[in-house]
Amino acid sequence: MDSQEYGYVYMMTTPQRSPTDWGSCSTASYDSTEDYVGGSPDVDGRKSRVTPLILRKRRLAANARERRRMQNLNQAFDRLRTFLPQLGQDRQLSKYETLQMAQTYIAALYDLLEQRP
Repeated sequence: MDSQEYGYVYMMTTPQRSPTDWGSCSTASYDSTEDYVGGSPDVDGRKSRVTPLILRKRRLAANARERRRMQNLNQAFDRLRTFLPQLGQDRQLSKYETLQMAQTYIAALYDLLEQRP
């Protein structure tokens, strides 16, 4: 029985990555200790191999995700405000005021439905 039949060799070998898979970092740069971030060892006792470039890219990606999340949230509040009655206000309702108004409006609509014969 050959181990390649069941994919054992594939599972035991590490995938070969090109330097472009890791951004502009090369595997040769991990030989020096100055590329290590932090002094605390990982679970297995080795130091973390996250370079400042990778940390910066992660932070930029996280910032972009948070910005997109907040834009979606603000768009949802804008849509909710379009369904609420305007009580002659010349300013936009805050998020808290919008939620309070929506709650009051839903309760009032529910009461109208309950009063029907």
